Amino acid sequence: MEKDGRKAKFLRKYYGRGFDAHMVYLDYLYRGHEYTVYENRARGNEPLAWQHRSAQARIDMLIEEENRPKKPYRYEDSADAGFDLFWRLVEGDEE
Repeated sequence: MEKDGRKAKFLRKYYGRGFDAHMVYLDYLYRGHEYTVYENRARGNEPLAWQHRSAQARIDMLIEEENRPKKPYRYEDSADAGFDLFWRLVEGDEE
């Protein structure tokens, strides 16, 4: 599957065994992340194109989140600061 010039690379195909013997699994690599789509040969399933789109969209969102600038840690923004303020108010040290 291709999205904005990026292609998923096919890695492997394998068949289920035992309780999922009717399943065919296809593994792909997209933007450095692996994902799996499947075909249920016993009954219908979500089309492979939909599965590809969904998995690739999830990977795109993950990469976007990883690349988003992180807010620097400040004590004032932490839960510890909130608890400290709460206890100071309870104990009457600060108004």
